[in-house]
Amino acid sequence: MAPEVELTIVRGKTLELAFQYADEELLYRPITSMPSKAPVRLGSATHGIPDGWPVRIESVSSPAELNTPEGESIAAKRVDADTIELNSENGSTWRSLSAGGVLVFNTPVELAGWQARAAVRDRVGGTLQFTWDSNALNTPDALITVDLAAHAFVLHMSADQAAALTWSKGVWELEAIDPTGRVYQVIGVSKVMVSSEVVI
Repeated sequence: MAPEVELTIVRGKTLELAFQYADEELLYRPITSMPSKAPVRLGSATHGIPDGWPVRIESVSSPAELNTPEGESIAAKRVDADTIELNSENGSTWRSLSAGGVLVFNTPVELAGWQARAAVRDRVGGTLQFTWDSNALNTPDALITVDLAAHAFVLHMSADQAAALTWSKGVWELEAIDPTGRVYQVIGVSKVMVSSEVVI
C-alpha cells in the first residue's frame, strides 16, 4: 500500500518535492571499512546506493552506535561507487569498526521510460484543482521530472503558480506509469493545504 503524505503549499513560494521510488525487495551490502568517523563514512564495494537514499545499518558488533535504531533509517550521501557518507553521524568517540555489519536498503526502481502524474481535487471524486504530469503534451498545470539518477519523481510548482492558487485545501495523489502502461500508486490519497506567506 502506498504511503500517505500530507502536503502543504505556501502561496508565493516555489515548490519542489522529490519522491524516491523503490521496490519492496531489500538489498544487503556488507560493510568493509569505516575510513572516516566524523562524518561517518562506510566502505562497501559496488554498493549501488543512490545519493540521498534511505539505508539501515545492521549487525555491527563494534561500534554498536553505528547500528540504526529499530524502525528508523538514515539518508546516505553517495561518495563514490564503494563509499557512502552518513553526514549527520559523528563517530569521533566510537571504537574502531570490527568485522561484520551490513547496509540494508530497498531496491531502487530503474525509471527509464516511466511517466508520472498527480492531481489535487477538493475531495475524492470532486472538482479538479491542480494537475502535475511528466508529459507536457498532457497540458498539466505543472510538470513532474523523472530523475533517473535519484530514482525519484520530482513535483514542481513555481512561485507564481503557488501565488495564484484560489483554493485552500483538498486531497492529492501521485501515480507512476511504467513503460508497459501499468499504473502504480506512489503516494496514496492524502490531505493538501495551502497556507499564506509572511514575506511578500
